[in-house]
Amino acid sequence: MIHRNTRQKQIILETALRLDHPTATEVYEAVLQKDPGIGRATVFRVLKGYAAEGKLRSVYVPDSGEIFDKTLSPHYHVRCRSCGRVGDVPLQYMDELAARVEAETGMEILSHELSFFGICRDCKAREQTEAKQ
Repeated sequence: MIHRNTRQKQIILETALRLDHPTATEVYEAVLQKDPGIGRATVFRVLKGYAAEGKLRSVYVPDSGEIFDKTLSPHYHVRCRSCGRVGDVPLQYMDELAARVEAETGMEILSHELSFFGICRDCKAREQTEAKQ
């Protein structure tokens, strides 16, 4: 099957790569700024296709849903409970964690995702400023 790289697909990919851990809706809203003629279903379908092709990584972060990540190698995420921002955790991916779970459960582990939750610096500073007022 031949996959055409249309102008619309290119806009969607460029937008997803420019944004930081966007949801499909966030990509769609940003794409509308460049080309209002691109439909929501097209954006969602193209993002799924890019994830399947390995050009983007589809990750499920609890309380955020599916996000699209430009970092393709396995890694962990952190999510701010206040503003919802998702970021990468600068921690080496632990294959040994999957091996340990596999040994304990007998299940063949194909991959794992780990998310941390907290309050980002910006939200923490805002909360401290608001508390002083």
